[in-house]
Amino acid sequence: MGLISIIIPCFNYGWVLAETLESLLAQTYPTWECIIIDDGSTDTTRIVSEEYQARDARFKYIYQTNAGMSAARNSGLRIASGEYVQFLDADDLLMSHKFEVQLDYLRKNPDTDLIYGDVRFFRHGIPDVLSRSFDMLDKQWTVGVPETGEELINALVQCNIMVVNSPLVRTSLINQVGYFNERLRSMEDWEYWLRCAMVGARMHFSDNPDTWALVRVHSTSVSQNIRRMASANLQLRHWLAKCLQEKGATTAQKLNEAGITECYINTALYNLKEGSIATGIREFMTVAHRTGKYAYYLKSIPYWLSRRAAFILNGN
Repeated sequence: MGLISIIIPCFNYGWVLAETLESLLAQTYPTWECIIIDDGSTDTTRIVSEEYQARDARFKYIYQTNAGMSAARNSGLRIASGEYVQFLDADDLLMSHKFEVQLDYLRKNPDTDLIYGDVRFFRHGIPDVLSRSFDMLDKQWTVGVPETGEELINALVQCNIMVVNSPLVRTSLINQVGYFNERLRSMEDWEYWLRCAMVGARMHFSDNPDTWALVRVHSTSVSQNIRRMASANLQLRHWLAKCLQEKGATTAQKLNEAGITECYINTALYNLKEGSIATGIREFMTVAHRTGKYAYYLKSIPYWLSRRAAFILNGN
């Protein structure tokens, strides 16, 4: 039976780690190893991890000095021995049949490098109320896209198509693509799927409730940091622009340029409404320069500043 290596990076998530590990013990497919990379935690992460390691030899606990999510995942990849890899964040869960169902598909379809399913979000402490979107408004997020080639690259350039816990990946693909980009502290998974697509990987989407990734929503979630995510998005797209130019992917380049402009607009709006006014003005000037629509965007600056002033005067 094929061994699945589960890699869990953990930084101060000892307070929910036990729930995550229990979701692995509930898996109907038993042949797995779980590598917990403690990324410099100062809480109960070590205690919880060593307790499970003592209970079940499939758990392995490794401590490292804090280096970030990407570095922690890479540490796990270096010692993983499985034929397949499952990434799992320390505060999230998996449906109990996920390994069994997804592995069965990969065995029957040897040309598929990665299979991913849908996601459901839940608020911490309320696990029975599920949503298809992070804002808990149940908006569709994960969708099936073309499985390989230029169309898959184009789809991934527009947006991420899966959460990091969603896919089961062949180790052969990881060996081809390499490690996570440690310069990125957010959206590193999106960048990784893009690199997978660029080497010609085939990614199959299966809308099966038994394979859902369950993502916890709480105040310390990385995705809650709007400015950090926006900055990472922009950093990723600037890197991607160079890669797409080298690849000669004309359509993807245009899509990425539109994405860069949208990043500047979103961060400009955020800063003018509640962040740094000077930064917001600079970003609107950047958008005006990129689009050539100087009149439109320069008029936007006083409009949003007046909205901000009114918001403050109203005591909000």
